[in-house]
Amino acid sequence: MTRATLAAVLVALALRLAAALAFDRVVADVERYQKVGRHLLDESGNPYQTQRLYPYPPPWAAVEACAAWLSRRGLGSFAVDVKLPVIAADLALVALLGRAATAGLASPLAAWLYAVHPVSLLISGVHGQFDAIPLGFLLLAVLLAERGRATASALALGAGIATKSFPVLALPFLAFAGDASWRAALRYAAIALAPGALLLVPFAVLDWAALRRELFGYGGIADFGWAGVARGLAWLASGTLPRSEADYWPVAAAASKLLFLAAWLALALAARVRRLELSPRRGVLAVLLAFAVLYGLQSAQYLLWVVPFALLCPRALAAAHAAAATIGLVGFYLFLAPGVLHPRPLDGQAHALAGVAWLVGAAATLAVCTVWLGRVLRESRASALREGRRSV
Repeated sequence: MTRATLAAVLVALALRLAAALAFDRVVADVERYQKVGRHLLDESGNPYQTQRLYPYPPPWAAVEACAAWLSRRGLGSFAVDVKLPVIAADLALVALLGRAATAGLASPLAAWLYAVHPVSLLISGVHGQFDAIPLGFLLLAVLLAERGRATASALALGAGIATKSFPVLALPFLAFAGDASWRAALRYAAIALAPGALLLVPFAVLDWAALRRELFGYGGIADFGWAGVARGLAWLASGTLPRSEADYWPVAAAASKLLFLAAWLALALAARVRRLELSPRRGVLAVLLAFAVLYGLQSAQYLLWVVPFALLCPRALAAAHAAAATIGLVGFYLFLAPGVLHPRPLDGQAHALAGVAWLVGAAATLAVCTVWLGRVLRESRASALREGRRSV
């Protein structure tokens, strides 16, 4: 590790520890983590037997149980303890970006930009969501694929999928990296999918109905994305805020799944037949941007997904996304998640202003991602045309 990268890691550590200690409250997702941890320690070792509390693969449940065990013995507070693995993952992301920069695979500023990125600080240090863990594995899988290390890349992707399932979206773009054959791609897919599948087998045998309900029944939350914007506009027009759960947005949830699945398949096919030139990093960025644009019911932490891949080669749109997402997140926490940023719920004019900030930030983030996706696709198409002319 170079001195510059070490300095970035230390700055990231200081900022995230300060955030975790300053916002040491058991609210929102951290409160749900605590409920799962207590369930695991006191009732059952199966996190899927909770009610709508655990829509993740198994590993994170161990963190929740450990944090609950430690806090019961006076070894730190639950809200800080449960964030420590997330902070460690953020530090690993900074180190990984720094190493990529040393190898000429990323901007020299990438590690520093992630270390001080406000979206990362809010999601990991304040909110406590653990998306940084699968993102770290996904970024590692991308960088390994670009270096031709397919087996190691598949193992890294498998670790990401086993932690939180969204990295599976990258599978076709990494499996066919470097003009891999169908046989090699299927081998990659088998390696990447096996860890998560094997971890789920005991829980499927123990209680398939509970596993299906918790893991596969989750349709999203209309806090961000186009459904989140529609929800905010409904509140602005009527003064009444609709509920956010997918059950209250059945049409939007179904349309989101269909739209995004079609786009995901189209991107994978276009990359395979060389209508688009999608390197692993560009393919992953494109599919995550497509999700941000087309999937309507998005939680706050989804705004972090594009950040590490944008910082490999930062551009103006990455800065615009950071600004829009930060405004949206701050407004969201103050308006819809009382206790995360402020110890007490806001009221009156302050509460209304927070709601406007959430809506403006959510709409701006959606607009930025739409423009950004269009640019990535245009550049990918232009690259494919240039490659086609060279091969003629």
